[in-house]
Amino acid sequence: MRLRGRSMPVAALLACLAVMSACSAEPEKPSLDEAAKQLVADGEKLVASRELTAAGTVTVTERASKDGELGCLKGQVQRFFRAQGDLAGPPHVHSPGNSAGLMLSALRNLGYDKVIDSLDLRDENLSVTLAQNPKTGITFLVAVRNTQKPNIMIVGKTTCYERSE
Repeated sequence: MRLRGRSMPVAALLACLAVMSACSAEPEKPSLDEAAKQLVADGEKLVASRELTAAGTVTVTERASKDGELGCLKGQVQRFFRAQGDLAGPPHVHSPGNSAGLMLSALRNLGYDKVIDSLDLRDENLSVTLAQNPKTGITFLVAVRNTQKPNIMIVGKTTCYERSE
C-alpha cells in the first residue's frame, strides 16, 4: 500500500514534466518562404541601421528572390540576402574590427546570437563576424576589410529546406 501512495505524486510529477517539455520544445522552423521574408526584412534593417551607416554605405545586390543549392544536400535549397559597399572616409578612419563589431551589435538587437568569436577571424585589415537567429535559423556573415573594395560584404542565408516540387 505504501508504494501506491507514492506512485500518485510520481505520476503527477511526470505529467507536469511532460507538459513543461511540450511547452519548452523548439519552435517549429518557418517555411522557406517565411524564412526568406524574414531574411530580407532583417537584412534591410541591418543595411539601414545606425551601426552600419556609422561605418559606411552598402547596396543590396540580392533579396532572397531565388533558390540556391550551394551548401545544401541534394534536393535541398536555401535563399540568400547579399549586400556590399564601402567604409566611409579613408581606410584608416574605420577599423574593420570596430565596424564589424558595430554590425554585430545591430544583428544582436534583431535577436541574433554571435556564432563565432570575431577575435579569431580578425587582423588589422580584415574582420569577420557570424551571427544566427536561434528561432529562424537565419545566419548573417559580415566581412569588413580596408585593403580592397568593396570594404563591406554582407551575406545572409536561410537554412536548407527540402525542394518543393
